[in-house]
Amino acid sequence: MTRDEAQAHARALSDGDREHHYFAREAGDGWEVVRVAAPPGGVKPTGTSIAARPRPEADDPRQSLERQVGLFGAGGF
Repeated sequence: MTRDEAQAHARALSDGDREHHYFAREAGDGWEVVRVAAPPGGVKPTGTSIAARPRPEADDPRQSLERQVGLFGAGGF
């Protein structure tokens, strides 16, 4: 079976079956159609997506501990 034939056959099978999805995949000697169980109730969106924002650059490049305590202010050295 060629790739186009396998994809056409998979589409025809998927149109009539709501409980399974059919896909074409390459086999050792050509292409074949495979069946995969569909989730009950269909595929639902998981929610809204949030775009990532760039992290703001700090005015002071020192680490947090160095900013709060100071380089030499952490004890009686």
